[in-house]
Amino acid sequence: MASSLRVAGSGNQQQLCACSLAYPHRYHMSASNEPLKYEESFTAFVDFLGFSEASRNLDDAQRFKVLQLLLSLVELRSEFSAATAPQADGSKHHIIKPAISTFSDNIVISYDLGALGETMKDTQFVGVVVMNQLQRLISAIAAQALRLGFLVRGATTVGRLYHAHGVVFGEALVEAVQLEERTAIYPRIVLSSAVTERFGPHQAFVSREEDGISCIDYIRTMIFNLAPPGEAWPAAVKNWFEEVVGVIQAALETHARNGRLNELAKWTWFAKRFRAAVAAIPAEGIKSIGISVDVIPWAA
Repeated sequence: MASSLRVAGSGNQQQLCACSLAYPHRYHMSASNEPLKYEESFTAFVDFLGFSEASRNLDDAQRFKVLQLLLSLVELRSEFSAATAPQADGSKHHIIKPAISTFSDNIVISYDLGALGETMKDTQFVGVVVMNQLQRLISAIAAQALRLGFLVRGATTVGRLYHAHGVVFGEALVEAVQLEERTAIYPRIVLSSAVTERFGPHQAFVSREEDGISCIDYIRTMIFNLAPPGEAWPAAVKNWFEEVVGVIQAALETHARNGRLNELAKWTWFAKRFRAAVAAIPAEGIKSIGISVDVIPWAA
């Protein structure tokens, strides 16, 4: 997994000289006095399917849209933090921010479980917070990627990880990448057995597939995370819906026509679940948005 290296400063400080690579301990001491934290972490790896091939065949207008998407991913980059703010009524408000790194179309999201345990004192509550945040984040990313013809796929696990200052290293990342490549297969975000054993099923955020694999249920919440609540929300959802239905239809037809069966299987898998997710919205909700489940294709 590659990651970017950012060096801030001015003049000579902007240059990363050869000596800092030959003697990494010198660079670390000059850059930060923070101790290295190689901690047990909840780790997610997310990738865009078909990104490399599509990038070679885009026209200028589409390439510009992809660049805008990648720039929006860069804005997600953050360092992990966990804090508690006491409220006037005696309750506590937890402020949790995951560590996020991006490189091209690859995204790594992690939570320091030791720090969360000290902050929340409840393993099950930690699971609820992490799953809720991850579901919302992946839903938002997937919704924007779908507009450009990309599906997302990934995996989550629990293991030791260093994730700070743009650097990601550890067995948790290796396992998440391997699960994404070898197990996920379809555009889904799978949960390792370490995740389900530690946090339980959390049915509000997780779906169990026919093959027995548990996944983050991001498709069901894509529509609801498109725009902030308010008067403009129905119109934003309708415009997005009409756009992505066309994208799904075009993908199914193109892959079927060209005999690209692997890609066809992934898009068919997604289209069927997207259709089911929209069908599960209460009838009054579908009517208020002005969309119809009948226009969603699920097979070429």
